[in-house]
Amino acid sequence: MSRIFSIIGAGMGTPDTLTGEARRTLDAADAVFATARLAALRPEAEVCPFTELAARAIGASGQAVAVLVSGDVGFFSVAARLRQQLAPYGEVRLVCGLSSLQYFCAKLGVPYDDVCVRSLHGRAGSILGAVSYHKKVFALTGGAQNAQTVCCTLADAGLGGLIVHLGENLGMQTERIAHGIAAELADQPCGDLAVLLIENPNAVNAAEPLRDAMFTRAKVPMTKEEVRWVACGRLAVQPGDTVWDVGAGTGAMTLELARRACDGLVYAVERDADALALLVENRCKLGGYNVQIVAGRAPEALETLPAPDCVFVGGSGGEMRRILSLVKEKNPAVRVVVTAIALETLEEARRALIDLGFANLAVSQLAASRGRAVGPYTMMTALNPVFILSGGGRDAE
Repeated sequence: MSRIFSIIGAGMGTPDTLTGEARRTLDAADAVFATARLAALRPEAEVCPFTELAARAIGASGQAVAVLVSGDVGFFSVAARLRQQLAPYGEVRLVCGLSSLQYFCAKLGVPYDDVCVRSLHGRAGSILGAVSYHKKVFALTGGAQNAQTVCCTLADAGLGGLIVHLGENLGMQTERIAHGIAAELADQPCGDLAVLLIENPNAVNAAEPLRDAMFTRAKVPMTKEEVRWVACGRLAVQPGDTVWDVGAGTGAMTLELARRACDGLVYAVERDADALALLVENRCKLGGYNVQIVAGRAPEALETLPAPDCVFVGGSGGEMRRILSLVKEKNPAVRVVVTAIALETLEEARRALIDLGFANLAVSQLAASRGRAVGPYTMMTALNPVFILSGGGRDAE
C-alpha cells in the first residue's frame, strides 16, 4: 500500500488550537516529526530542524507519517515546499489548522473578510503601499522586518498616528496583545513571533484614476492626466514594482505610478524646492505613502537608489543620456518612458534610447483637446502635443 504523509497545521502551537481532525490524524500516525517548538504537542514526536523534516519523514518506518507545521497549511506556510518534497514517496494529505489571522482577529473581535494580508517575515518589501490603499492590513512580521521595525517605517512615512494592534507569541503563555498608534509601538521592542493589524480609515482607492483638479499645482509644471494614463500603460507598471519618477514636479505622475505599483515603492526625484514642497503636500493629500521623495539632481541623485523595474523621465535637466545610461546600468531589462514637448528633446531621447540598446522602442504623439462651456456651446481647447517614447523590457521572442 502507498504510504500516507499528513502535513498538519498546528495552529498557534498549543493543544487548544489543534483541530479535531489534526488530533485524529496524529493519533493514527505511526511516526510524527516536528520542530522543537511544535514537538511539545505530541510526546512521541521526533524533534528535528525544519530542513530535515522531509528527509526524516521519508526515512521513517510505518505507513502513516505526520509532520507538524505552524499555523494553517495554506497561509504563508512551509507546507507547500514539504508537499513537493514528499510527493514522490507517497500520498500527501494536508490538514488545515488555525491561522494567526483567524486567531488574532477573533481575539480583537473584528472580522477579517475585508483585510489585506501581507507577509514581511523574512521577506523584502514594504508595507506602505498596502497601508496606503487598504483600510485594514494584517502583517506577519519577523527577521529584519519585525513589528517594531514596521511601526518605525509607518512613523517615518508620516503614518505614525495610525491605530496598530500587535499580537506577540499568540496562543502561548507569554502571549501579549497591545494596542496603540504606530509611533508609540515603534518604541517598544518585540520578538519575531508577532503579527500586526493596521487600521487606516483614510486609505484611498488605488483603482481610482487621478484627475488634474485633485492636485495642488501652483506654478510648477504638471504632466496632464491624458498623458499620465497613456504613459502608465506604456510602462506596464506591476503591483510590486520599484519605480523611479525622474523630474517629478508636482507629483502628479508620481502618485499615478504609486497607485499602479500599489505593493511597491516609487522614488520621486526632484531638484526644485517649490516642486518638492508640492510633492510632499500632494503625497499627503492623495494618500500615496509608498512614495519616497528624493531631493537632488539627476543622475547623481539616482546612484544610491535600488534598481528600478520601470522609470518615467518627465524632466532631465539636460542630462537625458546620462540618466538613461545609469538606468540601463542599474537594470538591463528596465522599462522606460520619456515624455517630450520640444522636438530637440524628442530627438535627444530617441537617439539615447537607440544608442544605449533599449529594445522595443516606440514613439507616439498625443494631441488631446478638452471641452469647455461657452454659453450654450462646448468648445474644444487643445493641449500642448506631447511625444511619448518607450523602450526596454525583454527582447520580443
